[in-house]
Amino acid sequence: MRPIALAALLLIAAPAIAAPAKRATPRAPVARDWTQFVRQTPQGYFVLGNPAARVKIVEYLSFTCPHCAHFAAESAAVLKGQMIRSGSTSIEYRPIGRDQIDLGATLLARCAGTAGFVGAAEEIFARQDDWLGLGINFLQRDAGRFALDTPLEQVRAGAQSTGLVDLMRARGLSDARIDACFADRAALTHILMTGETSRKLIDGTPTFFVNGTKAPASDWTRLEPILRAAGGR
Repeated sequence: MRPIALAALLLIAAPAIAAPAKRATPRAPVARDWTQFVRQTPQGYFVLGNPAARVKIVEYLSFTCPHCAHFAAESAAVLKGQMIRSGSTSIEYRPIGRDQIDLGATLLARCAGTAGFVGAAEEIFARQDDWLGLGINFLQRDAGRFALDTPLEQVRAGAQSTGLVDLMRARGLSDARIDACFADRAALTHILMTGETSRKLIDGTPTFFVNGTKAPASDWTRLEPILRAAGGR
């Protein structure tokens, strides 16, 4: 029997050595899109954005206010698209229900619920040119016909005359849901109380508070640098 070569013997006798396992490359954390996060405060207001945002805005607004609609359009790309999306900024909406048409718009936006409020509010503002003139005509010519109805029936008549009910129905609100919202006395009382409280704090709409301090700004051009200085990114 021929002797086994030493090298071959060593190969046979040596234990198998496993190849070192490859370490998984850690993935960078996925940034959260805070424009998808809406919550309702204990006071009944809706807040868009990171609850821990360093910059917290409170906006007093009216859906029948052209300046508010202009602000919503002008600020969207940076305020929502950057500052709120990044988590540095949040905004709390406080509609004041300054007139019958505004009350109807506010009730309908709230009717969309926590997840739908912001989108409903944005569309109401975006379509303001379509329905505001109809609302003014209703208040000037037709509102007196509903004087004997209940307050909620009067508000609904205005919302129907402007097309706001149809607008929200097209967004997916069912007739049953709309009926329930226009029968919600607590919601109407909440809006009216917000309007009453706001008269002690604001001179007009929109009015902004940034981290609890009233901002000397009523448009995006003046508000943006205030937010930047406070840490909005």
